Parts: sequence; structure tokens; C-alpha cells
Amino acid sequence: MNRKIVLGSLFGDEGKGVCVNYLCKKALNEGLRPLVVRFTGGPQAAHTVDEGGIRHIFSSFGSATLLGVPTLYRNTALIDPICIVNELNVLNAKGINPVYDFSSGIIITPYDVDFNRNDKKTLSDGTCGKGVWASLKRSRTGRRFTLSDNPETILAECASYYGVERCKEFDDMFTNAFNFVRQTQTIINENDYDTIIYEGTQGLLLDAQLGFLPNVTATNTGLQYLSENELNGAEVYLATRTYLTRHGNGYTPQQVDNYNLADKSESNVYNGYQGNFKTGVFDFDLLNEAFTRHRLKDYKNVDYHLFITHLDTLERNGCFYYLSKGNLHRIKVENNAQIRSIFENVTGYNGECFVY
Repeated sequence: MNRKIVLGSLFGDEGKGVCVNYLCKKALNEGLRPLVVRFTGGPQAAHTVDEGGIRHIFSSFGSATLLGVPTLYRNTALIDPICIVNELNVLNAKGINPVYDFSSGIIITPYDVDFNRNDKKTLSDGTCGKGVWASLKRSRTGRRFTLSDNPETILAECASYYGVERCKEFDDMFTNAFNFVRQTQTIINENDYDTIIYEGTQGLLLDAQLGFLPNVTATNTGLQYLSENELNGAEVYLATRTYLTRHGNGYTPQQVDNYNLADKSESNVYNGYQGNFKTGVFDFDLLNEAFTRHRLKDYKNVDYHLFITHLDTLERNGCFYYLSKGNLHRIKVENNAQIRSIFENVTGYNGECFVY
């Protein structure tokens, strides 16, 4: 079985969705049967894909859904039935009818989301406002629920956990969505597929233990959730832009005058929980720090690839600014191979360039 793992190299927003879609399309063209497996994170994902004249920002569904590739959730990822139904309605309106199996995902309820959006510590550290950290923390106390549980029990336990009164609006929305998702999903067996694409969420420097604390996500964002057998012989695609991005609290990328990092198709905009989307020059020191913290070189039986996106930004500016060993560099861009060579030389990993 072919196993490919897509990870974000820094703070997220690197092009993981594009990479997943690309790998699945390649598998389909080779006559293979791909399956997208979400193994970390939850509905805070925002993976933008353009395929066949359709554009969609994937949150709960796998990023190859436009190609008809099914989505399977592992028990280390989280689902919000309400978010699933909302996104499903959008996909259906675009003529897309996804195949999905969310049966193992950890449940997020409106009570988790409400707590998440009102907890001062969570807001200070940084949050997408999706209830991921709150539901994961609750689950670790023994109140861990999936679609196999009773929705009434889930709601009662969650309201009790947070010490709040039940809210009929919350309960009705959740119960209706929960039952719909449970009834419409298709139980998927991984062994029925010959190519597994593991879709990561967030970035390596947002890892709950290995990122820049406290401005991190609630889950691991690297290879920690995958077994030795799954990693053996796997190809890992490390997605990265040609400039640095950051959404939420924490590190702010370095700015350079007259370096246009605006993207006409950028899906990241201001939101009340993360503020403005920040961009700046690429930082190889940060990239290597991410690889070092996650000890990627200790995984001996995997093959690493860089997946370099947003080459069009360099073409538009005619140059590439980057930080390396604390120094700012500027080079004139001649071709994509030149950029790939810089990434390969600094990181030691082979790269592929994609203009997205």
C-alpha cells in the first residue's frame, strides 16, 4: 500500500490542501484508489483547493473531495457535526456529494465552542474559536464521545462538565446534525484502498508540545499519531510557501518594504479570534527549527519531499527575500529550479515547486 503524509512546515496556511489534491489526482491518473485520512486537528482547518472549475475551502472534509476521493477520520482527529452539515450543504450546492466516515472522530459540541470562545486563557494563547482545545481537554477527563454515543448523553455530560444550563438552541442544532451525519456516513475500510493520503492540519510550529508555547494548537501536528507500520516506507510532503505566514497570536513575520505578498486568491482574512493574516519574508532558520523540534531525521524509514507553493509571488516581485542564519538575503528570481535549489541546499530535503 502507498502511504503519503502531508504536513504543514511552519504555522499553517502553507498549501496542504493543494498538496493533498495533487497527490490524489496523481494516484487516480495512475489507476489507483486513493483515500484521504484526517488524523489530527479538527474543523479549524481551512484548506483551499481549485479543481475542475470549482473552488472550495475544506474544513471537515478531505481536500481531494472535489475529485470524489472519500474522507476517513482517525480517533486522534476531532469533528463538529454542525460544521460538517454546514460544509456539506455548501459542497452539495456546488454539485459535490462527498463520501465520508467520521465514526471515530472525537465529538465537539456547542458547549465546547461556547467555552472556547469565552475562556480568557484560550483567547490569550490564541484560538480559531472552533472548540478544539476545549473538547480535547474535556475528552481527557473521560468524557470522550464519538458518533457511536447517544447525543442526549453527550449534551448532558458536556453541559455538566462546564457547569452551565442546557440550551435548547444548542441541543437542537447538535442533535439534528449529529443524527444526520451518523445516518449518511459510509463505513470505510482502509484495506479497500491502495493509496492512503494522510492530511495534516496546522503546522509543525503549532504542535501542542513542540511548537512555540503557549501560542499553539491543541493537538500534535507532526508524525506522532502515526504508527511505525504506517510510517515505514511512507513519503512525507512538507508543504511550505515562498514567504512566511502567521494567523493568530505569536510570532510576527519580518516585513520588507516594496515586497508585495498580496495574493489575489488569498482565503485568509481578518477574524475576531485570530486577527489579521500576517505575511513576511521566508525564514529558513524557522523552517530548520521546526524540522529539528520534530526530529524528522530520526524517522529513518520515511522519504521527505518539500512541496513549495506560491512561486507566483516571486515572479510578481522578481526577487526572493529570505532569512538564513539571521541574515536577510535578496536574490533575483530566474526560474523555479533556482528556488528549489535554495530550499534543498538549506534544508537537505528534495523539493518540488508548484505555482499556487
